[in-house]
Parts: sequence; C-alpha cells; structure tokens
Amino acid sequence: MNKVRSKFSVYCQKQSLLGLAVIAFLLAISGNSLWQLWRQSQDSSWSLLFADRYFWHILRFSLLQATLSALLSVFIGLLTAHALFYRTFWAKKWLLKIFSLTFVLPVLVAVFGLIGIYGLSGWLNTGLGWLHIDWQPKFYGLNGILIAHLFFNLPLASKIFLQALHSIPQQQRQLAAQLNIRNGHFLRLIEWPYLRQQLLPVFALIFMLCFTSFAIVLTLGGGPKYTTLEVAIYQAVTFDFDLGKAAMLALVQFMLCFVLFQTSSYFSRHTPTPLSTQHRWRQPLNRTFVSVHWITLVSVALFIALPLLNIVYSGLTSSALSKIWQSPQLWQALGYSLTLAPFAALLALLLSIALLIGARRLRWHYQLKTANMMINIGMMILAIPTLVLAIGLFLLLQQLDFAVWHLFLIVALCNALIAMPFVLRILATPLNNNMRHYENLCQSLGIRGWTRWHLIEWHSLQNPLRSAYAYAVALSLGDFSAIALFGNQDFSSLPRLLYQQLGHYRSQEAAVTALILLLLCGLIFLVIEKSDDQSETTRI
Repeated sequence: MNKVRSKFSVYCQKQSLLGLAVIAFLLAISGNSLWQLWRQSQDSSWSLLFADRYFWHILRFSLLQATLSALLSVFIGLLTAHALFYRTFWAKKWLLKIFSLTFVLPVLVAVFGLIGIYGLSGWLNTGLGWLHIDWQPKFYGLNGILIAHLFFNLPLASKIFLQALHSIPQQQRQLAAQLNIRNGHFLRLIEWPYLRQQLLPVFALIFMLCFTSFAIVLTLGGGPKYTTLEVAIYQAVTFDFDLGKAAMLALVQFMLCFVLFQTSSYFSRHTPTPLSTQHRWRQPLNRTFVSVHWITLVSVALFIALPLLNIVYSGLTSSALSKIWQSPQLWQALGYSLTLAPFAALLALLLSIALLIGARRLRWHYQLKTANMMINIGMMILAIPTLVLAIGLFLLLQQLDFAVWHLFLIVALCNALIAMPFVLRILATPLNNNMRHYENLCQSLGIRGWTRWHLIEWHSLQNPLRSAYAYAVALSLGDFSAIALFGNQDFSSLPRLLYQQLGHYRSQEAAVTALILLLLCGLIFLVIEKSDDQSETTRI
C-alpha cells in the first residue's frame, strides 16, 4: 500500500510540475516580448511620443471606433435576441448556424464579402444605380470599420442576450401573465433585469475585441486618418523600420489591453453557449413589438447572409477559377495554411491540456489560489495582442538569419498562444469533472498515465477535444497578425495572399482565395457543430 501511495505521489508531482512548466513557458514568452519592447523603447524618447499629435489622434480613434462598434453591437444585439426569442420561423435554425459560422470566419474573408456588398462596385451601389439614385455610400474609413465590426460582434452579442432570455424561469413569465404584466411593462420589469446583467460584460468584451482589431482597420481604414494603435505598430515596423517607435506603441497597446482585459474579467459572468432546445412558453406581444421583430430579423439576416453569398457567387463566377491550377502563389499559400493551422492547433491543445491537468491536480489538493492563478495566466494571453508577441520574438531573434522553418515555428507559436484561452474555456469543465468523479476510483485501482487517459478521460473528452481543436485550427487558419509581420514571398498563407490581392485590386483572384477560405472554415464549422450536437446528446 505504501508503494502504491508513493507511486501516486510521484505521479501527482509530475502532473503539477507539467502545468507549472507550461506557466513558466508562457511567462517567458510574454515576459520576453515586454522586456524586448522596453529595452528597444529606451533608445527613443517617450516625451516626443506623448508630444506627438498624431499619437493622440491614433489613440482617440482607437477608443472611438471601439466604443461605437460596441454600442452598435450591443443595441442591435438586444433587438435581435428579443426577436429571435419570440418569433418562430422556418429559417431560425439556419440563421443561428450562420451566427455561429461568423465565429470561425477569417476576418479578411468577411471583409472581401462586405466590399462586394458595400464597395464602389458592390451590390448596394449597383442596386441604387438601377433605381436611378445618385447617392453613393462611403464604405472605406470609419463606416467600413464599424460595419465589419458589427458583422462579427452582432452574432456574439445576440447569442449571449438570447441565452439570458432563455434563463428567465417559466413560472416567472406565467405569473407575470396572470398579473397582466404585458408588452413594455413585461420587458421593463421582468426581462430587462436579466438582460441588464449582461450589458457591461458584453460591452467590455466587444470593446476589447474592437480595440485590438488589426486586419479590419488595416484593410478598410483608408489612410492615416483611420489608424489604430495596432496598425500604427505594424506600419512602424514594416514601412519605417522604426523599432523604437514600434516598441513604445506596443507597450502602450499592452498596458491598455491589460486594463481592458481586467475590466472585462471583472464584469464577465459565465453564460452557457448552447441555446436551450426545450419548449418555452412565450407571452403574446402587441403589433408594435411584432413589427419591430420582423424588421430586425429581416435586416440582420440580410446583413449577415449577403456578404457570405457574395463570396460564393464571386468565387464561382470568377474568371480566375478556371486558372486556379496555374497559380503557384495560391498553392504555396494553401499548403502553408493547411500545415500551419493544424500544427498551431495541436500545440495549443497540448499546452492547454498540460496546464489544466496541473491546475486540477493542485485544486484537488486544495491549492485553489495557485490553480486559479495558473488558469488566469493562461487566459492572460488575451491581454497581449498577437502583434506585440510577434514583435517581441522578432526583436529577440533579429540577429538570426531567418529560414522558412524558423518563420513557420514563430507564426505557429503565436497562433497557438492566441488560441489557448479558447481551448482552455472548452476543456476546463470536462477535465475538472473527470477529476471530481473518478480520482478516488483511479487511486484505489492504481489507474494512471495513458491507461487512465484511455479508460477514463477519453470517453468524456473526445467531443470537447474535437471542438477545441477545430476552433484552434479555424483561429490559426484565419489569423493575419503574425503572418503579416513574418510573411514573405517564400512563406505566406491564404489570409496574407488575400490581403495582397485586395491591395493590388486583383478582385478575380481574391474571389477564388476567399471562396477557398470560406469552404475550409465551413468544413471546420461542421466538425464543431457535430461535436456540440454529440455533447448535447450525451448530456441528455
């Protein structure tokens, strides 16, 4: 018995040390980035930066566009969630699936679809021309940035608010009906307290996402007037090669993101992502509510679906589609993307599992503060923009003669670190549940190592693992930040190729590239949906 206990003690120590090793690695990577930026910034003058009017213009615009994007997403998300809860129609299931698809859609693919709708030669201007209306909407600049941010963040806000409406007890709704609390009074007295709990968390989350937006602002900004901090960092490195200025801007970006992350974490509340499929009793509403609901649903459905339809239509009708076999750039970018994304996702999965196994072991031994600190450090990567991590690695390795495989590993590492917080969220609950339910049994039977993983862990983890891996692949496949800094003619990816095609007005070739990315993300989305459906069936 003593030998068994001794072996288990060593086994437990190895698990804890494995998690701590991952934490040390994360701290080393992030600490290196901050140290390299700080050291590089010492060669420049902070006083000159703060005295620069352009710096304050960039900072004001970064805050302005993030605030407007978050306000629009929250307001329209509230209307959409309320309409989705009360209205039943045949396409409701598909609309929710399209909402979920936007979570894994690469930013530049959506930007291409939006340009095809709202650009100078887009569907909207063509329709206005047929109606003999001279007005032409301006898409580039702040308008385009807000529309693109709304495209990505409206579905997120809608699903969170919809879940809040589903959380209202049936008995409370029925009691309100018996007391004749209806329509606006019911919204104000019953529904609003539940929705209000999610207002600040959703606003803070979307604000942080928009504040750190890179590809959207870089593509649709339209010049120095519409530049954010992250785009200014990229321009300082790639165009001016002013590493001191880039380092100072990156440090400012990190400090602001850290504050935003802490604020978002403070306001955030756990909201289950799957929507309930149980029958819900709904109180009849007056005609005003019904009209607003249908106008909102039709407008939102067109706003989200039309860019996706434009991508499919433009790709299938492109003249470059027949010449796809003769495009070595496309095949090179496709090959690197299909190699880079799975590798980065696997790295994110391994790091996350090692961290969670170590944290749950500490939690089992009642070291709750240490376990929570480990998880928070893993999530803290969200506070460090990808470009900041990439520039830190670039400064560390700038004396190195970069080969393609060096660039591949650096970009894969950056993408893996950015995907880690999402993987941690998906895997934390099933791993902790396995520990709580089976740890005593495993200790009594001497089950550990790969035997425990095969007999105990795998049964409940295979669907969450598949879903987490698919999300990580999708995030890495569509990421543009790291590859924008390290990419070159010999090392590229589909998002980088699409950006170059859009920048050089090669719309026919861009249509094919965007279609390929959309199809790849569609396949990944099907894997995620299948995993979620199987997980829901298992719980039932």
